[in-house]
Amino acid sequence: RSLWKWSRGSRRLIQSNSQPTLEAKLLTLKNRSIEEALSVFETLSSKTPESPIVMLHSNKSKVVSLGCFQVADEDFLTGFLRKKGLKYFFRLHGGDVMLHDENQVGIALILPRDEKYGETYVSLVSFLMKRNGVSNIHVTNDSILCFNKVLGEVIHVEKNGLLGWFAFIYLKRNFEEMAGLKFPKEQLIKERVSKLKENYIGLDQVLEKPVSADAFLESVKTVLTDDLGFRVRDFRLGLGDKKLFWKNRDMHKKNSISEAVQLRHSALLKEEGVLLLSKRLMNGFLRMRLKIKDKTLEKISISGSFMFEPSGKLIEFEEMLEGKELDETVLTEKVTEFFINEKIKASFTAFEIVELLCGAAGGSDEHGEQ
Repeated sequence: RSLWKWSRGSRRLIQSNSQPTLEAKLLTLKNRSIEEALSVFETLSSKTPESPIVMLHSNKSKVVSLGCFQVADEDFLTGFLRKKGLKYFFRLHGGDVMLHDENQVGIALILPRDEKYGETYVSLVSFLMKRNGVSNIHVTNDSILCFNKVLGEVIHVEKNGLLGWFAFIYLKRNFEEMAGLKFPKEQLIKERVSKLKENYIGLDQVLEKPVSADAFLESVKTVLTDDLGFRVRDFRLGLGDKKLFWKNRDMHKKNSISEAVQLRHSALLKEEGVLLLSKRLMNGFLRMRLKIKDKTLEKISISGSFMFEPSGKLIEFEEMLEGKELDETVLTEKVTEFFINEKIKASFTAFEIVELLCGAAGGSDEHGEQ
């Protein structure tokens, strides 16, 4: 995972050559919904590309997207969404609730696994911000930080032959609506707004002026050619890609991952003697409901705003844990083995899961929270 800041004299980024030698494909989506943009991203990241693909998206509608492990009325408020007339859908990946509107742009990058493209993602974002007058940028696989505040949120995927990122960059933040997604009472919303302003920022705040989505996205092409030395050509989805796009579009409409998480969560709510455990993560929140009998984990439901890739493996992870003795040595071996064999990338470590579960086994309360 690449974690470093762009600054003069820092680690060298990709530099342009006198003659462009590498090719990049550019796909521009205008006036398309965020569901469509994410479906295109899933389509493009389903197979290893011959060369880097960059997708630009400008959002024209207002909609809320949710991480596929989030549950209604615990991680977001359905009542607030209905009151505001906001449509929502679950992404095919984890993470927190996101409010998408015309003040947000999307930049996706899909790369073949190749050393020559090693720093392309960080370089693209860093040069893009520099060209738009933004300094003090910190780029990670999870977020784009400016002055240690979140300027953009990122979906990151890793597969055998490719790497992919979809960065949501905020030209302007709507803190009041962001706060209302989770807190129903007016005073709580005010407190949440204040907290959000401490941790999040919009590009208009950084530059102290409004930012045009079209102009910002247009500068991506300049970065690709002038700063990174790519020969850029326009790209369209082929017939096979379009068929896969519609399949991914349907998966967003009927998200089997989120449905399974919701069902397991609801089932444990109805049972007696269930423990509730939670943990604040560096980038999110982890919640576990579990039922223990004779130091053995009978049932477990894991939910919250976190990343767990491949996302479809979370239910298998829960099923693997069920029936296991809550012994630290045994659990550490089983959880670590699962993470390695299934190539899991998560917001939490195997040891954090084991610590929570073994801590619950030693407690005497039927209901509790950590």
